[in-house]
Amino acid sequence: MDAIELQLKKKMEFHLKEAATLAAAFQGIEQGNKVPHFDQIEQPAHQLGKRLSRMIQADRTRELAAGGLDDAPCPTCGQKCRVTTKGREVSSVDGTIELTETVAKCRQCRRSFFPSACSVGDR
Repeated sequence: MDAIELQLKKKMEFHLKEAATLAAAFQGIEQGNKVPHFDQIEQPAHQLGKRLSRMIQADRTRELAAGGLDDAPCPTCGQKCRVTTKGREVSSVDGTIELTETVAKCRQCRRSFFPSACSVGDR
């Protein structure tokens, strides 16, 4: 593990602990002085975990799309086509997310294609 990865892991651990402390404090405020049943602790925690997962998925796809290609060859005719990004809602295991993906349109073939799907074998 390199120094940057180690630094990021430590930073993430710190912020996850901070988020857990804040979430527990919010639960305490919402639940008041009564002693909650365990599922009243578990369910909000699980929902927060799913929310974090959706945020990570959205950020990661946006990061990948932003670092993508400026142009890509059409899989049908081979002409270079301008690549843009667009968002669309998809259902993940943890709920709906805004997925950012690259898309190109070939004017000659009059079709759109996803450059990332065309280059899967090239990885």
